[in-house]
Amino acid sequence: MPLTLLARPLDETPPSDRLAALWWLWLPLAALLFLSLTSLLAGGWYETAITREDGGIGRAQARLAFLGFLVALASLPLAHRRAPAWVVAWLVLAALCCLYVTGEETSWGQHLFGWSTPEEWAAVNDQNETNLHNTSPWFDQKPRLLLGIAIGIGGIGVPLLALRRPQLRRGRFAIVLPPFITLPSAAIAIFVGIVWTLDGWRGGNSLFIRPSEVQEFFFYGFVLLYLVVLRRRLLALPPPGVLT
Repeated sequence: MPLTLLARPLDETPPSDRLAALWWLWLPLAALLFLSLTSLLAGGWYETAITREDGGIGRAQARLAFLGFLVALASLPLAHRRAPAWVVAWLVLAALCCLYVTGEETSWGQHLFGWSTPEEWAAVNDQNETNLHNTSPWFDQKPRLLLGIAIGIGGIGVPLLALRRPQLRRGRFAIVLPPFITLPSAAIAIFVGIVWTLDGWRGGNSLFIRPSEVQEFFFYGFVLLYLVVLRRRLLALPPPGVLT
């Protein structure tokens, strides 16, 4: 993404919506480059070390989701004191979703402590793990699709639309709208999904081995970045009883 495209939107955003470019631009781009190159050039190592169920990308997903849970949880007292009740409800939902993802990505502790899967559960879990997302598409593909749609609209559509209609950033729901700096992570996640879909249609190999895992990694990176900015916005709100 050309830096000239980023300059004007960043200059016009409030301090709460600004972070060092390392976190929201260079690290996602570096992760994309690393994952694509190692998948293409070192496929065996990539499958063994990165994309197996308890591999590097799964651990990274769990950590990103757990950090998101902690940020959402720490933001709740701020929202309770400084924001409308619906913002509190939004954060509760975000915290529960992040906790669910953390549990699922670690098979609720199985990857950490190594317990055996009960026979009854192994019979309905296609990865022989103690999680839900390997038992039904309704706990895996469907939520991923909904999250992808939400990130595509909120992480790409909203920031671009706000460039043409700045009043969006001043409306009633402005506090929960994704900031401009989430655009790179959202764009990368959607890009991975598009490449995955196109490669599936033509019957060839994808740019990534197990692209679903790569996409989820960027999904959770987006969510964490979004929640960090939301907390910064809450901190920027005046305390109760303080006139602005």
